Amino acid sequence: MSVGQPTVTADLGTAELVRDCLAGAQPAWRALVERYSALVWKIARSHRLSSADCEEVYQLTWLRVYQHLANLREPHRFPDWLTTCARRESLKQVSRTGRYLPIGDSTEFERGAAAADQSEAPDHALLRDERRTEVLTALRRLPARDQALLTLLSADPAPGYDEISRVLGVARGSVGPLRGRALRRLAEELEAARRAERR
Repeated sequence: MSVGQPTVTADLGTAELVRDCLAGAQPAWRALVERYSALVWKIARSHRLSSADCEEVYQLTWLRVYQHLANLREPHRFPDWLTTCARRESLKQVSRTGRYLPIGDSTEFERGAAAADQSEAPDHALLRDERRTEVLTALRRLPARDQALLTLLSADPAPGYDEISRVLGVARGSVGPLRGRALRRLAEELEAARRAERR
């Protein structure tokens, strides 16, 4: 993208910024990155990645956007497209680092005390936290693919089956059956852990 184009003001809408970027306006690109940087960081952090991994996701997301911006047919949909790009790069980073931890703030795996009713009795909070720990421990005993699949499905919002099949390298039609088997294995691990405690 060339330098020397007219200065972009903060008043321009996203669609106008995208069009100016495609016309070669460097200030438009800077304005677009500045406007949506926080969104990319938020998505990366929601995947429970380390700071270094978040930085990697941030850089790769904007690189992909720069490389493929011309393919965006509806400039006003840029935020949605950027969100998809950032999520894909985050999921790839999760796969690369082997950190298959559940993600999302509203999933059964990662509901924290902050999401609980403030009037919740201490013993209820303790039981809930113990339950979450049990699930996470059982999850980590599963095969890597089961961990990855359940991690992806626990995202909020969860990616579609097409995206999951691309990330895991499995056929789209097998995602449902794999999910069912992974959940069964998770339930078996939880039951085995409970039986061990009763001994």
